[in-house]
Amino acid sequence: MTETAIQEIEGKLNAHRELLVALLAAALLDPESVSRTVQNLEQELLSGDGSEDPGATPSAGFARGAEKSEEIRTILAQARERAAGMARMRS
Repeated sequence: MTETAIQEIEGKLNAHRELLVALLAAALLDPESVSRTVQNLEQELLSGDGSEDPGATPSAGFARGAEKSEEIRTILAQARERAAGMARMRS
C-alpha cells in the first residue's frame, strides 16, 4: 500500500472518529443539541480552510488533515441528503 493511500485511509478514519464522538457526545447531553453540533463541525471546516500556504507542498500531517476535512464534508452532505429524503417521506 502506498503512503498516499495510507494517508487517505488515516484521514478518513480520523474524520469518522471525530464525527462519531461529536454526535454521540451531543446526543448524550441533549438530543436537540445534535443540530448545533453539526453546525459547529461545519464552522470548524470553514475556519480551517485556507489557513495553509496554497503554494507550499503539504506535509503528511496537513495531508491527513485535508483528507479528514474532505471526509467530514462528504459525510455531512450525505447526512443532509438523507435527512431531506426522510423529511419528504414523513410529509
